[in-house]
Amino acid sequence: MPQNHLPHATLPQVHSGHAHPPSPPLPNTLGRSQLVNSVLGWPAWQRLLAVLPVLCLLWLAVAWASREV
Repeated sequence: MPQNHLPHATLPQVHSGHAHPPSPPLPNTLGRSQLVNSVLGWPAWQRLLAVLPVLCLLWLAVAWASREV
């Protein structure tokens, strides 16, 4: 049984006359050192304290909007 395989597309190689060293790997954007400096690296009680004022304001806004005039 013949198998029909499409040839793999290859990009043309451009040579500029001199060799380039391999590029270094890209840094991990969510590394441990960056996570410590972000809000996600904070302990849970600090995250709660950071969000609590906004939640209180939203709760007061809903209570104020739902009161009868």
